[in-house]
Amino acid sequence: MSGMIHSLARRRRWLAAALLLPFGLAATLAAAAEMPGESATQLPVRGVVRASAEANITSDLPSVVTKIGFKEGERFKKGDVLLSFNCRKQRAELASAEARHREMAIALKSARFLNTRNAGSRQEVETSRARADKAAADAEIIRAQLSRCRIKAPYNGRVAAVDIHAHELPAPGKRLISIVSEQDPEIELIVPSAWLTWLARGTRFRFLIDETGTEHIGVVTRLSAAVDAVSQTIKVFARFESPASDILSGMSGTASFGPK
Repeated sequence: MSGMIHSLARRRRWLAAALLLPFGLAATLAAAAEMPGESATQLPVRGVVRASAEANITSDLPSVVTKIGFKEGERFKKGDVLLSFNCRKQRAELASAEARHREMAIALKSARFLNTRNAGSRQEVETSRARADKAAADAEIIRAQLSRCRIKAPYNGRVAAVDIHAHELPAPGKRLISIVSEQDPEIELIVPSAWLTWLARGTRFRFLIDETGTEHIGVVTRLSAAVDAVSQTIKVFARFESPASDILSGMSGTASFGPK
């Protein structure tokens, strides 16, 4: 009976490993299930490089793109202008709204003066104040629109994709440009949950990048909050011990734990 239970448990582990074949992890899981002790910790696992920050920039501004600051693949710094829009209409609307606000402010001042001379009513003063407040709010809305006439980079990084050209009118919600940060890229791994007996923050490992053939040292920074019950794996995140300019988001590689 005990032999049958052991056989069923082993079959379940192999089934979980088969489910992870698309991720190149089946061999690792199967071997880890069969190899107790330190030998399992030396098995290689696959990983992928992720950007620490990325963004798909869109705009609901009904204005034509006048300039694209950077081409695909080019580097930018925080604060650089990525996209510029033709906002002449919005600037004209702001001038009109500010003039309307000044008009309402004058009307409010007049209503207050008449009220002090018993030639007006408190209601007229409050109505004039409400109109002045509305005019000020209308002007502020247009200022908010104008602040989006130039989209600036939120961090240092590179342009991953450009999906619009100068002189085009962007569609609402459509991606215009995609950017990724080059600061502190992460390594994302999926490892057997049995490794939690020794794997922790600060654990160092070797990471061989497929695309460049270069080896880097990774350091585990955090573990996922949950174990996948089906595959008996857990997601692990790590940083590169030393920064390198040839590391790009999306690169993949092999992580090796234990002695070389």
